[in-house]
Amino acid sequence: MELNEKLDQKYNDDKKAYQKTQRLSQNIKDLEQQLKMLTRAIEDAEIKQMRAKEDGDTSLEKEAQAEIEAKGEEIKKVQAKLDKIKEVIEKNKSKVDGYIEELKKEPGFEEHVNSILEKRYNRQLAKALKEEQQVNTILDLCQNHPTLANNLRGMVRAQEELDKLNKEIEPLDPEKDKDKLDEIYDKIGKLVSKKNSNMHAFMEYCTKKDISVDREFLDRLISEKGFAHDKQGNINVEKTLKNMSKGYKKRILAYQVAINRIPNAKISARNEEELGDSNESETQPTTRLDRLTSEPIQETVTKAQPPVPKFKWYEFRKRFNAWRERRKAEKETETERDLDLNLDSDSDIPAESSTSEKFRDSYKYDVVKDYVDKTEKEIYKESLKDVKQALKDDSEQER
Repeated sequence: MELNEKLDQKYNDDKKAYQKTQRLSQNIKDLEQQLKMLTRAIEDAEIKQMRAKEDGDTSLEKEAQAEIEAKGEEIKKVQAKLDKIKEVIEKNKSKVDGYIEELKKEPGFEEHVNSILEKRYNRQLAKALKEEQQVNTILDLCQNHPTLANNLRGMVRAQEELDKLNKEIEPLDPEKDKDKLDEIYDKIGKLVSKKNSNMHAFMEYCTKKDISVDREFLDRLISEKGFAHDKQGNINVEKTLKNMSKGYKKRILAYQVAINRIPNAKISARNEEELGDSNESETQPTTRLDRLTSEPIQETVTKAQPPVPKFKWYEFRKRFNAWRERRKAEKETETERDLDLNLDSDSDIPAESSTSEKFRDSYKYDVVKDYVDKTEKEIYKESLKDVKQALKDDSEQER
């Protein structure tokens, strides 16, 4: 199959047709509900028929039989309609899926998609590691410095009040409610000033002590994340930040598992090193998490090379050091993995790749974009699900 503009346009046309038929999903639910009610009606009629027979009421027995037959005919019609809708949806879905199934037959296509997924997950892993470190730094500051914790509470409280006021503004009319709006805008100005004042104090301390806290991240943390409150309505900064940190830990593990699920994909050397640093002071993960990873990659061993040592998946530092020593011993001159992945680039396509040049520009086509996006979400969703289950199993074993 030749991947070009013409094929991509055809794919988009078929996708639109499929999306239209997907709107029939509500019809399917309605028809399934009808079938459920009709089935119950038949069951009720059968009970009525049985009782009429026991009572010797021939007339009532015939009436019940007529109901059963009538409802049976209705079921046939509804079922036929339901089957037809499902057939149309499935037919259109098969058309859309068929493009990728054909592309998968092309040598180098899946390898190229895997290289895109490898880079995406490594980039997301790097971002999650950085943000986790930011959350942990802010948590540490708040735990050790009550004044900074109060600054953070002040920022959160101001943001919560701002959110309430912004909701109040939405239904108001600029002319009819001018006085009310002026009053709200005055309150907003004071709250913004309060938030900025607390932010300035927090960041000023970090600057003086040379502590790396990103102001933009802190502002996003306050603006986008909900903070827990106790029964008295006080903002529980420590509890919220600890929960955020746990959430990042799950995401980080899920990205690692996702990368392990992609054939020939690797966690970048930079991420390996960051993971090694973050795990040095922590206890090793339990066997349930260990089993989430794929089998170790088998490498060719020649007479001049000793067998490659196998480390646990979480022994990132050891694995990285062993990899570095092998590279040195073999005197290879290829570029480092991070350069290949080019994690600092916004592009999803690796800077250098062993995949076929035929697919180098494939990501500009919607058919490939959609497939990559869908695959990325599916792999991550399953990986996160497995991580959560593993953590649950480990927690139960420790009890």
